[in-house]
Amino acid sequence: MEIFRTGQYHISDLDRLQELQPLEFAKRTVLKRLNYLLGFIKKENPGILPSYVTKLNKKFTQLLKKPYGSEQIIKLAEISKDFIHLKLYPDLLQNSLAYYLQLLNLDNSKNWTKSKIKVLNINYIQSFLHHRYYNALVLTEVLERNQAVQLFKDYITAYVKSISSERPKYDTLEEYRIARIPREGESPNIGWVIVQGLIENGKFPQRKDTCMWDDAIKELPDVELKYLAACYGDFQSYNNNNEYFILTMEHTIVGGDPYCSCILHDTRINDDLTHPPKEFFDSMWPLTD
Repeated sequence: MEIFRTGQYHISDLDRLQELQPLEFAKRTVLKRLNYLLGFIKKENPGILPSYVTKLNKKFTQLLKKPYGSEQIIKLAEISKDFIHLKLYPDLLQNSLAYYLQLLNLDNSKNWTKSKIKVLNINYIQSFLHHRYYNALVLTEVLERNQAVQLFKDYITAYVKSISSERPKYDTLEEYRIARIPREGESPNIGWVIVQGLIENGKFPQRKDTCMWDDAIKELPDVELKYLAACYGDFQSYNNNNEYFILTMEHTIVGGDPYCSCILHDTRINDDLTHPPKEFFDSMWPLTD
């Protein structure tokens, strides 16, 4: 089996249209994650929860350019019924939802409360990544930085593990790699160009040469928090594919590197998680600008 490269990406892909139902997408992404985060803080560090909720609500209020949702009726009580923690803070629910809608840059002349609509990719990506970023940022305002970052990492791991049933399962690295091979007539993955390396001794290398998410959130200033928002969930996501799969990743595009260096380890075969040097990834495939 040979090394191959999958996917395609150009910066103009951020202007492609993405179809979604705004409120349904908000419930299963932004609001679901925030609800889980509030419950996680309540369990792990309950003393900071009141301050965190107050500061996060203030942050969303400051970010709002104008009231959203006033043009169309949004039934917050109906939306919140599935979120046992978030529904206790209706102002936070309202402002977090309003900020999400603002990021989507919705056309209020259309009925988006029930219908599917099309938005730009950049708005689609920002609608959830900006939320993750500010959820983390505010945590650093109520806890010492290192403690806040670790708590947020633990939350991401727990959250992604909680949705493990949504991830496909693979018995082996070979099965996982085969699933990366484009099928005839299949549309390429837009946004991520990935060099798929050869599996050797229980290690599957991948070099991700582009990241549409990074381009969508360039303006956010804190690199560490962008990494938490966009990248950190990958570690548990791969483990969700198989409990013996462990990801190591030492370079990321979000972190300013030219690519993301990834090794997926099958610890049943080899439990040495040593990550190869940069020279290994440089040599996988010719580097392009």
